[in-house]
Amino acid sequence: MSHERLSILIPVLNGAQFIEEALASLEQQTQRDFEVLVWDNGSTDGTLEILERWIPVRLPGRVYRNEPLSLGLSLARLVEVASTELCARMDADDICHPDRFRQQLDYLRVHSNLALVGTDRVCIDMAGNVVEGASTLPFAPTDVLHATLIGPRIWHPTVIFKRSAVLQVGNFQDHSTPDEPYWSEDYDLWMRLLTQHLAATMQERLLRYRINPEGVTQKAMKEKRAALARRRVWESHGASFTGLPSQVAMQLHDRALSFALPAFWRMASHFQRLDGMPSFTRLRYPSFVAAMEKLVCRKDLATRVWLKACRALQPISANAPPTL
Repeated sequence: MSHERLSILIPVLNGAQFIEEALASLEQQTQRDFEVLVWDNGSTDGTLEILERWIPVRLPGRVYRNEPLSLGLSLARLVEVASTELCARMDADDICHPDRFRQQLDYLRVHSNLALVGTDRVCIDMAGNVVEGASTLPFAPTDVLHATLIGPRIWHPTVIFKRSAVLQVGNFQDHSTPDEPYWSEDYDLWMRLLTQHLAATMQERLLRYRINPEGVTQKAMKEKRAALARRRVWESHGASFTGLPSQVAMQLHDRALSFALPAFWRMASHFQRLDGMPSFTRLRYPSFVAAMEKLVCRKDLATRVWLKACRALQPISANAPPTL
């Protein structure tokens, strides 16, 4: 697997300020068997001129222009045109650790049952200064599965995924509307992918992730559109992801179930087919309990007592589930 060829997928819109630094980090990779595929979504700031100096002159690959799309749809097109089974993501303003791709490919070689592996990251500001401390990401496949009940907990620009698995579940999508122009394309894909496959995150911090106050996600969070987009993802995929009826899945998301314990049990059984963890074990498993605590209704005293009792029990080892 460490010798597998990669397609590196980069959508961009007016990325001239940082894209040269991003491409330079690819030139420094210890794993050099890759193609760089860039989809330009209508840049007017000199991005294309920079790309012409790099691709394919210094880095093998191709730049797609004159067909601007949304972020989700440009990613879908990049997956479609990729010539490899393994695809890596990064954004045009991020910086890869020189050993990023080699380490991720080695990880996938050992854990071949995974459809996707991400990494931890170091957050930086516009000047390149570190702006965030210790990570709280889930790493093991079971923990990633449970955390996805709450939101997208895989750092999108860090992932390498199997192209066949992403195409199997419908590729990246964009269901934005004129009234709701933001769509959480990563959470949308993770929920669909984790309905059929496992994913993990490496603890190594192999990407410097730039927080851009004017970036799509940051602006959506400030304008409180990100939470609404994630709720719409639940409306689309919550039932298939959790194994619950659609109405119950939405009531769970909205913390409106008067007695949630039967739904928790049904989800525990539903997830067993993916990672093999017995239902009763999952009901007491720390990351599942943590997710359920954020989904239980305040008035659901019976379920709250159950969760409190689970917290009080002897902790279950993080190595308990046969997920790798």
